[in-house]
Amino acid sequence: MKILSFIPLLFIPFVLAATDPEKFIYKTVGDEEIELYVTRSELTETPSPAVVWYYGSGLNKREEPKQFYEHGMILAKMGITSFYTNIRGAVKGEAREESLVIRCIEDAKSAFRWVRAHAAEFNLDQDRIAVGGGSSGGFLSTAIASLPGHDAETDDTSIPLEPSLQILFNPGYGNDSPEHLSPFKHVKKGVAPAVIFQGTADTTTPLTGAYAYQRALDKVGSDCHIFTYSDQTHGFFNYKDGNNPFYYKTVGDMLVYLDKHGYLTK
Repeated sequence: MKILSFIPLLFIPFVLAATDPEKFIYKTVGDEEIELYVTRSELTETPSPAVVWYYGSGLNKREEPKQFYEHGMILAKMGITSFYTNIRGAVKGEAREESLVIRCIEDAKSAFRWVRAHAAEFNLDQDRIAVGGGSSGGFLSTAIASLPGHDAETDDTSIPLEPSLQILFNPGYGNDSPEHLSPFKHVKKGVAPAVIFQGTADTTTPLTGAYAYQRALDKVGSDCHIFTYSDQTHGFFNYKDGNNPFYYKTVGDMLVYLDKHGYLTK
């Protein structure tokens, strides 16, 4: 674990970037502008890797996609640019129908293509653009990695999705969903490697789902590494008030994994 000498975990709270994320509009639907936010790499000598993050909320609408801001602030110090994507999630009182899931998948794919289309503007390495997310945001990440279809009519589908890694925090996989809404059922050769951070006491997205996804990736020749955390429940990894030890533990494990795959600048 050479990364631990590169950035001691006790130092993590003090390396958060000071600037607020920048806001951009990646898509307009009717009168609604849908935004994402960016924390740029602080190392600008060469094109940077990137992570496009999707927040977890049960596909509910959030005013601002803040869940992974602190992750991105740390990654900026390591030479990685982070994008935090908002989606047209459910608003209060909206029925939980299939159309909602499709709408969120469309937005997730639109945002990822927007990042690829603006790679030069942000000085990104096109071969190292990962997806990342927690819970339903993890589901959207797996959808970008393997689920065909559900492209917005306004998308330029000549721009490939093809994320380079999947960074998944207690995600959903669509194991029990209809085939056209199940990333799990569409895993095929060439799917991006994945890392999963999973609490063993999670009953919302249980550990068994992570193992099933790992087996599916293994069958097609893609690596899938699972970090498990004893007795931890759903959402255990969040920054919260900055005093959650499992935030720092999972960030440290994430950095080890990213370093192994050549994503950290030293």
